[in-house]
Amino acid sequence: MKQYLLSIDNGGTYIKAAVFDRKGKQAGTVRRHNRALEPQPGWLEYDLEELWRANCFCMKEALQKTGIAPEEIVAVGIAGQGSGFYGVDAGGKPVRNAISSADRRAYSQAERWKQDGTGKRLYPYIYRETFPGHTNAILAWLKENEPENYFRIHRLFAMNDYLVYKLTGNAVSGYGCLSASGLMNMRTKAFDPMLAECFGIPEMADKFGPSCWDIEVCGTVTEAAAESCGCIPGTPVSGGLHDVSAAALAMGITDSERCFLITGTHGINGYVSEKPVLDGTVRYNELFAFPGKFLLEEGYPSSSGTLEWVLSVLYADEEKLLSNEDGTGREELYQRVNEEVEQVPPQESELVFLPYLRGSRDNGRAAGTWIGLRPEHTRAHMLRAVYEGVVFGHVLQMEAMFAKRERLPGIRLAGGAVHSPVWVQMFADAFGISMEVIPGGETGARGAAIAAAAAAGLYPDIYAAVEQMAGEENVLVVIPRPEYTKVYRKKLTRFRRLAQALEECWGEFSK
Repeated sequence: MKQYLLSIDNGGTYIKAAVFDRKGKQAGTVRRHNRALEPQPGWLEYDLEELWRANCFCMKEALQKTGIAPEEIVAVGIAGQGSGFYGVDAGGKPVRNAISSADRRAYSQAERWKQDGTGKRLYPYIYRETFPGHTNAILAWLKENEPENYFRIHRLFAMNDYLVYKLTGNAVSGYGCLSASGLMNMRTKAFDPMLAECFGIPEMADKFGPSCWDIEVCGTVTEAAAESCGCIPGTPVSGGLHDVSAAALAMGITDSERCFLITGTHGINGYVSEKPVLDGTVRYNELFAFPGKFLLEEGYPSSSGTLEWVLSVLYADEEKLLSNEDGTGREELYQRVNEEVEQVPPQESELVFLPYLRGSRDNGRAAGTWIGLRPEHTRAHMLRAVYEGVVFGHVLQMEAMFAKRERLPGIRLAGGAVHSPVWVQMFADAFGISMEVIPGGETGARGAAIAAAAAAGLYPDIYAAVEQMAGEENVLVVIPRPEYTKVYRKKLTRFRRLAQALEECWGEFSK
């Protein structure tokens, strides 16, 4: 009997299920729009029951589409967004809608910890700066604003751990995602009551389940879950991965020799290291997918996911294409966007777009804006500015991260932008560094499959699984064009100057 891995990746825009063979060949994929709720400006939530149904739909459809028998699935892997809030009550029911890590409601809590010194004092324990989307900040907000929900919390999860719970009935905490919660003592790799006390949420210290690594089997599919998702009862399920770690595995990154850049709802730059970096040049250190490694990252919610909002505004008359659940309509629009962007040479437009719809790297109050609009500008100019703004945001992140590190010869690129050749070339030109793209797409799902393969024992260790399944032999290398790098360097200077000039203005916006 053949052996396959079924994996699912929960991104900010789409939920994607895929089936891979043990060599990493993708047999098929199914995706469904991940519907986010925005009950107030700056808020971003998910209906947990709807999230579970969408995951089950994608998993079942992937098996049916590929014709692969459920008995041939040797393990299930799950990847999802890190941090945020996903809580259930004593009966296992959602306490309230989940709160995404891109949500900004806890801005005042995170800012308070910065101002009163709590963040700086606890940094040596949590290895990260305070941020509104971290679990600790959201819990503090819930305690202050929704105490009736806060005190009903029985178990806390990251998104992927919640899905593991729904599949297996086991309430576990993946080391990776929950190390980003702000409540794990990174020195001991355990949740620390002292941290919960310092953040004003002592009641939450015992709400996390037993910890597990992403490359471990943490349960098996229950009969009830099997009926919903199409698997057979007893199928092993590996620990849920942070989607960033999953993408890194799929890009063949297991050490500090390479860095990566992920374009999605969040813009993430990072690399994997044996040691954390605690000198302030790296904002977020978390545990990687397996013991002995750290994931070092810079991130903010203003990358290629910004294009979703841009489409809804600049292509509002294309409602039919925008509303397709499987994303096929959006693919048609993306192609049209690429064509429009290519109509405008970079040196012929000075229009600037700040992609900070949900805040910038340095300021959660920052907002998005086009700067320099004139009557002669068209939609094509606006779209080019959006592409450039996302790229420049990543450049600034990478500059900060590598301020004390040697510049690397290439960057592994993943996320929505890799489906746009013009955008990938723009990244290469603006960075002045070659971009390396792993073929096949669906890096989050591939990384989850790699972890599941290691957990199921298909390979002796995670390194062997990565070597066999990451597909490095077919890496596409996009080389920068020096003449365009010069143009983008000038435009980056303008972008940086305008972003800095507006810093003092963002406090005038209440949301």
